[in-house]
Amino acid sequence: MQLALLDWLIIAAYVAFALAVGLHFARRASSSPDEFFVSGRSLPWWLAGTSMVATTFAVDTPLVVTGWVRDYGIWKNWLWWCFAVGSLLSVFVFARLWRRTGALTKAELAELRYGGAGARALRASLGFLHAGVTNTIVLCWVLLAAAKIADVMFQIDKAWALAIGCAIALSYSLLAGFWGVVVTDLVQFIMAMVGSVALAFISWRAIDGLGGLVASGALGPDTLRFLPSPGPGALWEVSFWTTPVAILAVNLGIGWWATEWVDGDTVVVQRVLASRDERQGSLAVLWYAVAHYGLRPWPWILVALASLVILPTLQVQSPVDGVVRSVDERRVVIEPAGGGSPVEVSLRQAGSAEDWYPLPAADLTPGQAVSRGQQVARTDSERAYVVMLTRYLPAGLLGLVVASLLAAFMSTIDTHVNLASSFFVNDLYRRFVRPRAAETHYVFVARLAGLGVMAMAALFAYAAESISDLFTFLLAFLGGVGPVYVLRWLWWRVRASTEIVAMAASAVTTVVVSNLDLSWRFGPLSPDGGLLHEARLLIVVAVSILAALGSMWLTPGPDPRSLVPFYEKVRPVGWWAPVRSLAAPTEAGSSSFRSVLGVISGLALIYGALFGLGHLLLGGRATAAMCATVSVLGAAGVLFALRPFLAGKTPS
Repeated sequence: MQLALLDWLIIAAYVAFALAVGLHFARRASSSPDEFFVSGRSLPWWLAGTSMVATTFAVDTPLVVTGWVRDYGIWKNWLWWCFAVGSLLSVFVFARLWRRTGALTKAELAELRYGGAGARALRASLGFLHAGVTNTIVLCWVLLAAAKIADVMFQIDKAWALAIGCAIALSYSLLAGFWGVVVTDLVQFIMAMVGSVALAFISWRAIDGLGGLVASGALGPDTLRFLPSPGPGALWEVSFWTTPVAILAVNLGIGWWATEWVDGDTVVVQRVLASRDERQGSLAVLWYAVAHYGLRPWPWILVALASLVILPTLQVQSPVDGVVRSVDERRVVIEPAGGGSPVEVSLRQAGSAEDWYPLPAADLTPGQAVSRGQQVARTDSERAYVVMLTRYLPAGLLGLVVASLLAAFMSTIDTHVNLASSFFVNDLYRRFVRPRAAETHYVFVARLAGLGVMAMAALFAYAAESISDLFTFLLAFLGGVGPVYVLRWLWWRVRASTEIVAMAASAVTTVVVSNLDLSWRFGPLSPDGGLLHEARLLIVVAVSILAALGSMWLTPGPDPRSLVPFYEKVRPVGWWAPVRSLAAPTEAGSSSFRSVLGVISGLALIYGALFGLGHLLLGGRATAAMCATVSVLGAAGVLFALRPFLAGKTPS
């Protein structure tokens, strides 16, 4: 694919802008860890919230959404739509509590909340986890997405794409600090929305809209459904629970509260901690929730639907029983089991093009046995988004979208490099290695840590194939700690050991069920004998909760006197009577009614907007009007629930 001069000028202009921002804020960011990691805690809600939205639009996001819609249907997006509940809990409960802690990272909360040797061990564990594992996995899938885009658009192989991507990102992220992150995020959000809407409009017109999509015959039975089709039986009958329905039930019933993100993921919490005060932090999360879940998904979904017509799914099966002799991007050579000449299977099937063709299965290697009819190659649905934009966007718009993808890549990279560095410096190096160094020394160490994290992520990305697989592994890896993370704010009885046990049980169980063939059967959640992500999540959550409850049962409760400093500083709600009786009087707690109303109303606002737009775009105008009404009523409920907060009161 050839970019026009105008496209290159637009891309160059954005890179120059990002570097200029980095240079402008370099001195300020270098002055202290607070400036480098949380912008001196001075962000307004609109900038902090927009940065949340922009950062969660990584370069991989439209690719993975496209893959889900093509391979499963619109309903598959409930894997992330379900997290809207946790975002609204942050708006009405957790954001203000996080901001009151004055912490620099989520791990720092451990010592403030619990105190003692157990809390120090927990803080160190969380520092290592988020510096070396979780943020590294996120960086890995972002780099993998960038490599896929570079392959389609510029025919750059994976190793070079990863090297170039790391160099571009590090030249900016290690210079700018968090100030550079949020300022460039604002521009990136505008560019990304304009580009994605333009591509959706052009793609939809190219297939003659909904009529052309339906007439193409490319739709599966659940492709356009917001909820998957159940089986023929009643709710209580086994036949009702098809695999898609079981997946949805796990996501809606467990997925949103089980993970460590339930009280705010690291990206959101960092921006809440960087906000001017707790009011600005809560409003930032509200803006993020509405934009992220209610407004942004549909341009990506429309492009994915249009791609089904333009880019058919192509599969290649083995014509014989045998053993794979060699594999490359154009052919698979199989040695027949009964002897005879090797069979060469071309991967350039009918319907292939230079930018769209089947790729060998990720697990297909020389020496592997294959059976007749077994799939050996398939088109990569995640690449379809990139192929669509290269085929349909004109000069100028193509440059804008490529620049927005580059901006999304840089935004996510610099955010997670910054996050990983903050955990390493604040919760490991400064806390346990060198606690009394100069402020500028810690910023220098943070930049070195960023280089190390990027190197690890690039190595992992080189070995990985699927963005979706990395995402679902991370969800399961942290899949059982959510209940403990909620209870630590609400119940004085939770100890540091409770968190440690839940975290260890979740991590170990995830690794075990992901790497061992347990031959377990979970009905519709193991359709081909292997466990789906949702089945793994059920196992991880069950083991983690049982381990945490066992830990609490076997250990005595904490001394209420040790929790008084935390209670007086944060003013948590819930079951704190033994601590409250020892603490100085604090402001009255916030209305539980307003908090519950706010969460329910917020869900009505977000899902009403999400499904209203969907029905409007897909021809259901009457249903769209009903959804719009629900969204408006939800907005009114949110305003009512936030009225004391917006009026200047900051109840606990």
